[in-house]
Amino acid sequence: MKKFIYTIAAFLTIVVCSAQNSIVQAEYFWDTDPGPGLATPVLATDGSFNSAFEQLNKTGIALPPLGLHVFNIRVKDNAGVWGPSFKNVVSVQTSLGTADFDLKNVVAYPNPVKDILNLSLEQNITAVSLYNALGQEIQKKLYDSKEITFDVSCLLTGTYFVKVTSNDGVKTLKVIKE
Repeated sequence: MKKFIYTIAAFLTIVVCSAQNSIVQAEYFWDTDPGPGLATPVLATDGSFNSAFEQLNKTGIALPPLGLHVFNIRVKDNAGVWGPSFKNVVSVQTSLGTADFDLKNVVAYPNPVKDILNLSLEQNITAVSLYNALGQEIQKKLYDSKEITFDVSCLLTGTYFVKVTSNDGVKTLKVIKE
């Protein structure tokens, strides 16, 4: 497996109230919160948290296993208070790997979908997992077929991620539920 260098930059603005607030610390974590102050530290680009507008920089981010994950970042102010975690769902996939190319012909229709999502692939589909926008798996079914129907009628309107698995690889698709 090849190693890649990943960079994340986050721009955070602190609203100035009657007391002067500033960022003194920042950290990130994947999926499960280890607790404020216990995650991986992130540095200010200039090496110092010294202004109301900061650019955060972290290279060489350790990625979680392949699949959908929730990336979280939070900051601490000069009063010692940790802010809320800013979250983003990230699909971790192999880059330029043969598994990704093997499943390039996954067909999902209709999209947007109302009740039934049809999936087809040249190889047999072995599993289909459905994730919400937070990266939580909400449904998973095992298959052994080139064409399947996946019932999404019970889902609320919104954006979902469908992970299609075959013996040759994995492909994650974004699907809109009407």
